[in-house]
Amino acid sequence: MDDGKQDLQAQIAWLYYIGNLTQQDIAKKVGMSRPTVQRFLNLAIESGIVQVKIDHTATVCMDLAKQLKKKFGLSECEVAPVDDVTVAQVDRLIAMTSGRFLEQALRTPNIKGIALGTGRAIRAMCQGVTRHHLDDFKVVSLAGTVASDGSFNRYDASLSLADKTDGKYYILSIPLFAEDEQDRAYWYASRTYTRQLANYVECHLALIGVGWVGRNCSLVQDGFVTNDAMDELVAQGAVCDVLGWVLDADGQPIGHGINHRVTSFKQTILKQRPVIGVAGGERKHAAIHAALKGGWLNGLVTDQRTAEYLLNQT
Repeated sequence: MDDGKQDLQAQIAWLYYIGNLTQQDIAKKVGMSRPTVQRFLNLAIESGIVQVKIDHTATVCMDLAKQLKKKFGLSECEVAPVDDVTVAQVDRLIAMTSGRFLEQALRTPNIKGIALGTGRAIRAMCQGVTRHHLDDFKVVSLAGTVASDGSFNRYDASLSLADKTDGKYYILSIPLFAEDEQDRAYWYASRTYTRQLANYVECHLALIGVGWVGRNCSLVQDGFVTNDAMDELVAQGAVCDVLGWVLDADGQPIGHGINHRVTSFKQTILKQRPVIGVAGGERKHAAIHAALKGGWLNGLVTDQRTAEYLLNQT
């Protein structure tokens, strides 16, 4: 049996035997029919996952998710199980877990749209999603896609998801960082921006990455910031970027001119919809903690080690 089906068996068994949910409640939560849930429960018993206790790593991760929700006031949390794996494998497991989360969201009745940030984690999440035909569905890009040299960010996954849902694709075809505050004011007043805002408030939720900062981080690799500029940001206390907003360890925008030029939605606007972070790995530990402390996220999809780190922070 593949790991994905075994993880799903364990999840359903935990919800039924420990979480005290009915089979109908579980079916609604995981996007299955009730008979399918019953079949998975039977398989969990036959395979030995359900014994005196549910003997599987997934139950540990579900408990970690429950603790994270309580500690940070999250509405949603999924934790991918990891054990002696490489960085690349951690990324793959997060992609599988976030892809399953997105699949469940796409099954929401009368769903009108999903908003997406950019980045490798978001692209990997969308790559594993199966096709869904959704009527009048919108995929809304949350961050400017134009780099300083005029090129477009190849890690914007909105078009991929729009293709898989037969939906409309709304790109934010403006620079992630304006030339100055006056230039940002121009973009904020543009028809492109106001249209994007109107589309965003119709979305079911937003899924975004959380970036670490430092030499050769994604902002540098993708041509938005130079390494010299990044050194300056780190020296001023930067530990995280959320849609281009550069944040300190408390999740507050640092006092640097870059935050007067970023064109992404301000936090007050983002908070109009549930914002789910998709991020993990040791390199991002401090960044994810900062985004949570600053209240940028309503939910999180991460890995087991990151969850344990976050729960140990004050």
